[in-house]
Amino acid sequence: MDATQTDQDLDPAAAPAGERTADLRVLDRLVEMGMEIAEATRTEAVEAPQPGIDYCQRFAVAARAVRLTLLLKDKLSRQAEEKRKAAAQREAAQEDWHGLRVQLAMMAAAYEVSEDGEEADRREAEMHERLERPEVVELIEASRPEVAVAALCRRWGYPVRVEQWLEMADEAMEELGFLPPQDGEDAADPPKPRSAAPARRKPPDTG
Repeated sequence: MDATQTDQDLDPAAAPAGERTADLRVLDRLVEMGMEIAEATRTEAVEAPQPGIDYCQRFAVAARAVRLTLLLKDKLSRQAEEKRKAAAQREAAQEDWHGLRVQLAMMAAAYEVSEDGEEADRREAEMHERLERPEVVELIEASRPEVAVAALCRRWGYPVRVEQWLEMADEAMEELGFLPPQDGEDAADPPKPRSAAPARRKPPDTG
């Protein structure tokens, strides 16, 4: 058995959900057994005490076993809940980054087709408004980035240069210091932006 297997065996939270559920049932049964021993000890001590038996000691041992089992059950339950929350946070973060990437791709498309700075500002404002529409948000959430960008470009009359727009979006996210969480990263601690500020591209030369 290697070190990884040993760590997983020692850490109940590392076990699959089904195994943790089974462990909790075992702990419940251990608590019941400990209580039965404590109650039997009390009954015998009160109703039919035997000479030479330290019932206080026997009861203390049973009570301590119950307390430790309850503590272990509580720890296992909290670890399982924390893992569920972390998984939900990772899923939400992935959705957030997915939406941000598509939005930045469409903003890049609006900027690139603009003739000058004034048109770029107008198109960007219009794009912001469009991207906030419920049906657009739903489309982005339900589609892969490539599919969403292509569909929105066709809907709003922008060139369907999906790879270019997404590449520009990725560059913007990297420049801002916000990158999608990779598999295995904990989304509970969102990535922090780097200190470098993004440089706005110069408008096309109209001269």
